[in-house]
Amino acid sequence: MTDPLTAESTSRYVEAAGVRIHLHEAGATGAPLLLCVHGGAPGAYGWGNFGQNVEALAAHFRTVVVDLPGYGRSDKPAIEGGRYGFYARVFAALIAELGAEKAHVLGMATGGAAAIAMAVDHPEVVERLVLVSSAGGLPLFTPSPSEGQQVIRSYYQDGPPTRERMRAYLEMMMHDRSLVTDELVEERFLASVDPEFMAGAPEGRGTPATTEQLWPRLHEISARTLVVWGRDNRVQGYDNALFMLNRIPDVEVHLYGRTGLWVPFERARRFESLVTGFLTDD
Repeated sequence: MTDPLTAESTSRYVEAAGVRIHLHEAGATGAPLLLCVHGGAPGAYGWGNFGQNVEALAAHFRTVVVDLPGYGRSDKPAIEGGRYGFYARVFAALIAELGAEKAHVLGMATGGAAAIAMAVDHPEVVERLVLVSSAGGLPLFTPSPSEGQQVIRSYYQDGPPTRERMRAYLEMMMHDRSLVTDELVEERFLASVDPEFMAGAPEGRGTPATTEQLWPRLHEISARTLVVWGRDNRVQGYDNALFMLNRIPDVEVHLYGRTGLWVPFERARRFESLVTGFLTDD
């Protein structure tokens, strides 16, 4: 019997572009590389976003789930210049450090913007692209800032972080509030009050890095792209997905009803099947 994949059994570090990146790796060494980049929010980190999907994805791909610089157990460097371009440079170098020429790149929310920056600045390392509830688009009818963006910004600003505030954030992020368990709240709350996170992550109390506008460059994406969204996403409205549909040259869009931002969690099995089919379809 194969031992179950856990956060600790898959954990390791790789230095890329001068940044020590913490990641989780699972799957056959010779399989296509799939790089998964998490979203940015209070207490966000790689396994927290994609841990439930690793086993299914690792059956088909050499699956690598990273902690963004500034998050989780990765280094927390000061970022000069655009945040998304910085992430793209680090992850392009990481692909080479992992011994691969190219990778499929799956990015969610902030991780989606990092993936877009990789696709336009370093197209030679991106095989196919999956954007989930991605930043980097342009809302057509959602107010800006959105309801969810205001909740995220207020987490550290309206008094000290609390478990109650973390629960409210998670319930806003997901359509099915029954999925917000005490264990999930505790896990994300403790991550959100980690002193290094609060000092180094843009959603913490540190000085936010510059975020570039990527929507004018979406037409530069040459990689075949899958855009995945939840209709009930209150952070990044699905109108962003419609904008991407009109701008990215080789693109398809999948929308889930009764689903919020965290599609890989709320629709885990269907999401895994969708992504696997897209990445293996010739």
